[in-house]
Formats: sequence, C-alpha cells, structure tokens
Amino acid sequence: MASDHNFEELEAPAKTAEELHISVATLRKYSLIVEKVTGNKDYYERTKQKSRLYSAKDIEDLKAFRTLSKNADLTLQEAARQIFAVSDKKTEEVKKAAKMQKSVATNTATVDADQVVKLLTMLQNTIASQNKAIEDLQKQVARVEAQNRKLIDRSHQLAEPESEDSKEKANNKDQEAAKEITEEQKSEQEAHEEILRKARENEEKRRKQQVEENIHRTLAQMQIRPKKKHHWWDRFFK
Repeated sequence: MASDHNFEELEAPAKTAEELHISVATLRKYSLIVEKVTGNKDYYERTKQKSRLYSAKDIEDLKAFRTLSKNADLTLQEAARQIFAVSDKKTEEVKKAAKMQKSVATNTATVDADQVVKLLTMLQNTIASQNKAIEDLQKQVARVEAQNRKLIDRSHQLAEPESEDSKEKANNKDQEAAKEITEEQKSEQEAHEEILRKARENEEKRRKQQVEENIHRTLAQMQIRPKKKHHWWDRFFK
C-alpha cells in the first residue's frame, strides 16, 4: 500500500486530522485499527522519523470509516473491516453498509410502531375489563346494602312489642342492684358501730382498772412502817 503513494501528494497527521475534524490522537487510533485489520503495519507512508503520511485516497477512506462507525452502529473494528479489508470493493461496501443501515432503521421503526399499536390495544382491553369489573362490583354492593336495610327494618319491627317488657326487666335489675348496695352499706355501718362500741367498752374498763390501781397504791403508801427496835449492846458495835 505504501508503494501506491510514491507519486501522490501526502499530508501530515495534523493536516489530515484537521480535514477529518478529529484530534491527532484520534487519527493515530484510527490508523492503528486500519493497520491491524489489514494486517499491514506499513499501510501508510512514513517519514524518516516514522511519522505517518496520508494520501487523498487515505483521507477519503478514513472519512467513510468514521461515518460508517457512527451511523451504522458498528464498532470501529467492524467498520474498518468493511472499508479496508478488500480495497477493490471499498465503495461498494460503503454503499451496502449505508443501505443496510437504512433497512435496519426502517425495520426498527416498523417493529416499534407495531409494538406500540399492540400495547395500546392491550391497554384499552385492560381498561375496559377493569371498568366492567368495577360496574359489577358496584351493583353487588348496592344489592348487599339493600338487603342490610331490609334486615335492619325487620329487626326493629320484631323488637318493638318487647320494648316495654325489656324496660321493666331493666328497671327491676336496677332496683335489685340498688337494694344489694344499700344492704351492703348497712352491714358495713353496723360493723363499724360494733367496733366503736367495743372500743369504748375497752377504754372504760381500762380507766376503771387504772383508778383501782391508783387507790391501792395510795393506801399502800399511807401505811406507817413500825420503827426498828435497837438493843443496848448495839452501841458497842458502832
């Protein structure tokens, strides 16, 4: 490939990158991919300092490679294979790739439209089914409420003749409860009075006993003790 460039005007990497509207680093990356796909490290002409040089045809191929990788949703390696692998069919491969891209885009749009229509149809059917279920449920609730009202009315009718008896029974129960409470209160009061009575009796007994003890003590103190007699010989022992 390098021999084909002998009589062509070659561009430096900076000028080539400017024409492709990419950076020099990106141009170097593209060039390495092309050399790897073609299996030719000398695919591009080089200077004595080993810097790559690009012909007008190289620049056009790189433009087609860049466009294909962007628009056809291909990796850089796949786009490079289609552009650089068979040099005699480069233009035809580009056209095929563009056609394939257009076909894929059309089919995708058609599939997407069909899926949207199906989803909308399913959604409408689901909403219709839900509305029908809600309507049936509302009717069922209305029937149940009507039955409940009938049962309540009937229970009121059955309870009316017995209302007086029920009141009388309730009054009797209240009176019995009040009587029991009164009797219980009386029992408690009687017990309290009995306790007080016994307490008073005990206090009276205690006072009487204390008076008696005081009288005995006073009488004992009033008694005169006899003087002790002394013998005449006691004075010698003092």
